[in-house]
Order: sequence, then C-alpha cells, then structure tokens
Amino acid sequence: MSNDNTLACGQRLQAAREQAGWSLEEASVQSRMPIRALSALESGEWSKLGAPVFVRGQLRSYAKLLGVDADALLAEADVAPVRPVELITREHTPGWERFFSQLGSKIVYVVMTLGLAIPVYMVATRSPVPEQSQQASQKPAPGTELMPKKREPVAASMTSLPKPAPAALSFEFDGESWVQFYAPDGSTLEKGLMKPGDRRQFAAGQLGRAVVGNVSDVRVERAGQPVDMTPWLKSNVARFAVSSDGSPVTAAE
Repeated sequence: MSNDNTLACGQRLQAAREQAGWSLEEASVQSRMPIRALSALESGEWSKLGAPVFVRGQLRSYAKLLGVDADALLAEADVAPVRPVELITREHTPGWERFFSQLGSKIVYVVMTLGLAIPVYMVATRSPVPEQSQQASQKPAPGTELMPKKREPVAASMTSLPKPAPAALSFEFDGESWVQFYAPDGSTLEKGLMKPGDRRQFAAGQLGRAVVGNVSDVRVERAGQPVDMTPWLKSNVARFAVSSDGSPVTAAE
C-alpha cells in the first residue's frame, strides 16, 4: 500500500508535525505510537502497518493529534473501508445449565441468610432467668421492696453480603478496533471489529490470549485498575497472554 496518493498523504502529515514543532520522537510520545509506525505513515509506506483496518486506526489517531482531516486522507489514499464481519459469539449456555447455576446461587444466599438470622432470633427470644428463685434465696428486709431488674435490649446486626468483584479483565473501545480473544485452551471466544462504545469483560481464567488493534483507542482495566499496554505494543497492536488471575503477560513464543 505505497503509491503516489499515500506518499502525498504522508507528506501532509509530516508537514503538520513539523509545523507543530515536533520531532518524530516527540510525536511518538504525544501519540503513544511507535516511531516506526509514524515514520511509515509519513513516508507513505502504509503496507508496513498491516491490514487496512490497522492503517485506518493508526492514521486516524495520528491525524487527530496533528489536527489533520483523517477522512480526507483516507479518501485521497483510497484505503479500503472496513467491512463488518460475522462475530463468533461465545458458547451458548443451555437453559437447564443456566437454571441450575442460578438455583445454586440462590441456595447459597438462603443458607448464608439463615446462618445469620437463626442465631440472632435465638438470642432475641431466649427466656430470662426466673426471678422467683432469686427472690426466694434473697429475703428482703422488712419494709423494703425488690426493684425489678431492667432487661438490656439485645442488639443484632445483619452483616451485608460482599459485593461481587469486578471483572478480572475488561476492554472499553473508544474507536474502531480489530480484536481476537482466545480461551486458555486455544479456542476462539470472539473475533471481529469492535465499534466505539463497545465493551468486553472476562472473568479470571476465562481469557487465555488476546490481540487488540488500534490499542491507543482502547482502555484496558484489570480488577478496575488501568493496564499499561506498552510492554506488548507493536505498531499500535497489542498481543499478549492472560494468566489465570486475569493479569496480562508476555505470550510464549
């Protein structure tokens, strides 16, 4: 994907960067994109960036930083538009399995509630020690009266159930991104084009490996905390494995 049109578009990007007073290194820091990717964009050698979907994503990110109209550049360079593909959805859970799973959760909740409520009820309804036996052993002096003892109220509190933990690993897409999600056994969980506003979440042990394109427009979080994709970033594409607790790690070669 290197021709007169892409070369002209690359020169426009280079001129915009120089007008902003940035070197390639400074632009790389500002855009969070590798220098080799910016160099390929400015030289018109867009084929080095991979498939058209990755070219579009990186071009949009860089053009937005420089204040250049990305749509005009894409039209001028005649970059093929992204065609939606059929997504491979996750395995369907049978109705009976889902029913028993929900039933099991409800049973656990009922058992925990009874385990807290029954001791509280027993304490609250426990009969006091008869006072007649105490009065028989302690005869009051003539002219005095035994004052009835005040019963102290029984305080009971129900411990609230713990809130469910956030997803081990989540992805929020602010722009278009081509993704591939694989289970620990290597089977495909999902593969296709994500749109702005899409979100994917995976529990611990559910995701084994991931490929995320245009990662500069993707927010990755683990247990609610942001994850830096720099260690696995190459040409704005992140490729990494996922440990059993949901932590991104370097994929084995």
